[in-house]
Amino acid sequence: EEAATVVDATATADETTTTAESTAEATAESKTDEQTQPQAEEEQATPPPAQTGPFIDLFGEVLLSLEMVDETHAQVHQHYTNEVLSGKKVVGLYFSADWCGPCRQFTPDLVNFYDKMNARRGKKDEFEIIWVSRCRDVDSFGQYFTHMKWLALPPQEAMGQRGQYLGEKFKVKSIPTLVLLDEIGNVITLDGRNKIPMDKSGVGFPWRSPMSVLVSTLFPRSFRLLVKSQIAGVLEKAKAVLGGAARGGAAAR
Repeated sequence: EEAATVVDATATADETTTTAESTAEATAESKTDEQTQPQAEEEQATPPPAQTGPFIDLFGEVLLSLEMVDETHAQVHQHYTNEVLSGKKVVGLYFSADWCGPCRQFTPDLVNFYDKMNARRGKKDEFEIIWVSRCRDVDSFGQYFTHMKWLALPPQEAMGQRGQYLGEKFKVKSIPTLVLLDEIGNVITLDGRNKIPMDKSGVGFPWRSPMSVLVSTLFPRSFRLLVKSQIAGVLEKAKAVLGGAARGGAAAR
């Protein structure tokens, strides 16, 4: 009986040790999970990069692209504006909507032209288009976006103040309208929609004026961007001065 008691005590001790070890392992794993979770949250909470420049002023900080997963499903991706437009020599603004008959006719032609220009030797992928939707709701936006290969303003931006601002800035009177900008946001042409049917092969694309070609040839992008920002600053100061003078004159009356 004494021998049996000793065996039972030993077995109990072994069980206690095993239980303690299991508890210690579970506690260690729990602590590891607790330490990993804040790290994952910190990685997810990484702030977006600071972006400045003419394209941020025009389009905001985020643009969308659409990837077809299969014939009936698509996935929308977000891109930082400066990153996705880096290296682009020509940026088009395409004002268009699903309910517009001429838009639905022109969009396939624009897709073909877009592919052709971006496949040119020595100028591969230098042309980008940003769709400024004139659709009436988000569902229509999503359906129509599947017919395009380029980027888009987020629908709430396109259908809100930013879309209105861009339409006024580039004198959009009807759709479809295709505006072409250079790499620092200066207007090349407001009439890309009519130039493409007249030059389907893109021999003259992007149809720059002789003066524009000369300036872009003589001066690097960094210099032209600096000059543009300085001119914009002077214009803003002039507007502020004129606005102050007008308010002062009205008060004097």
